[in-house]
Amino acid sequence: MMGLAAVSAVAAMFIFALRPQPVQHHSSRTTITFWHSMNGPNEKVLLALIRRFNRSQTKYTVKPIYAGSYELSVMKYANTVGSNVAPDVIQSDQANQALMLDLKATVPVQKFVDRDHYDLSQLYPGVTAAYRIKGSLASMPFNSSSSVLYYNQDLFKKYAVPNLPLAPTYSDVTKAAVALTKRSHGAVKGMTLQIYGWLPEELAANQNAVIVNHGNGRRSLATAATLDSPAMQASMLWLQNVIKQGAFQNLGTGSAAANNQNAAFLAQKVGLFMQSSALLSQMQKSAKFKYGVVFTPHPDGTQANGVAIGGASLWITKNKPAAVQEGAWQLLKFLMTPQAQAAWQLGTGYFTVNQRASHEKTLAAAIRKQPALAVPIAQLKQGHLNAATAGAYFGNIQEERRNIEIAMQQIYGGADVQTALRTAETNTNAAIQKTNQVNRNQQQ
Repeated sequence: MMGLAAVSAVAAMFIFALRPQPVQHHSSRTTITFWHSMNGPNEKVLLALIRRFNRSQTKYTVKPIYAGSYELSVMKYANTVGSNVAPDVIQSDQANQALMLDLKATVPVQKFVDRDHYDLSQLYPGVTAAYRIKGSLASMPFNSSSSVLYYNQDLFKKYAVPNLPLAPTYSDVTKAAVALTKRSHGAVKGMTLQIYGWLPEELAANQNAVIVNHGNGRRSLATAATLDSPAMQASMLWLQNVIKQGAFQNLGTGSAAANNQNAAFLAQKVGLFMQSSALLSQMQKSAKFKYGVVFTPHPDGTQANGVAIGGASLWITKNKPAAVQEGAWQLLKFLMTPQAQAAWQLGTGYFTVNQRASHEKTLAAAIRKQPALAVPIAQLKQGHLNAATAGAYFGNIQEERRNIEIAMQQIYGGADVQTALRTAETNTNAAIQKTNQVNRNQQQ
């Protein structure tokens, strides 16, 4: 995990810009500052929800502040802990969950849940499990997504390729990708899968495989990675097999690769790809063809276990007046209502956290018109609740993802799968051991 001194050095330059700015509100209202990482259309939806909250009551005024990417926002937060410029609520992604807890700067949401007897059963158990640490809900899930498989149904029809089943196996996807490539005489590449560390984690979770030991770091402190696992080997061998058959388009890694992948699919140059369900909103707006969405694929001969959710959650800062913390909690509850969650899914593509949201008229009508919107939730419901689907919890997840991305680059280039994965595991273990040793020294 990044040391707090390093975090402070990187973040210090950003603090002035985040100082609270004057806002006009009734003098009796308490102001709640909310740092978020939503931009573009998603930010517009979030701001609309906050305006609705501000109008819905007279005690609080929430002031939203865009704090940059998740990584940058958390670095800024670490640098402001204990100061008067620290936000009252911050949105942070799962990859930074361990760092957020190590800062010891937040109040577990479980405290308010217990106090108010808040009904957590209205939220999907597969979502809350991701943010439950040692039995306590650390933060409130907000924008949630999962990996799914997108495919071009018009191309499948044009080249007489059968549509994919809802829960496809690796061979189902391979057959479709090879058929598309061959029958189009190479005009269409069958599939792509971005070199992105989160995606192999999803493929492993769907085989009930963890990324680190001790129950994915949730039973006790993770001390070793499990990247060279049979599950990870099966996934990488599958991808390498599709590459060898000439039915795969390697678009590289990073944000440019993600954009190129989406562009290739929308231009009908690639027939299918695996990515976050949060892209559903973009697909609805941009696709000029009929497309399908199915579950994350799993190996033949195995039962799909389900996948871990992606996205982010909302944290309440600890050293704040009681009135401020109460306002933060009221905001979180508002954002969890079926009405707010339905508006959130319709506007952003992230799926709803509240199970009752699908019964809201607007979302129900949208799902009837576009059934693909219901696929991520169906996948979530069918998944098992276990350490794999809860997702990995350890401080070196960023290093792990970088290491697995290096392995993917090598594997896509034809390298031995087990050798590449073993190297990624060894390098991740070194990072975990170093972090654990630093933490032990600090506690002495």
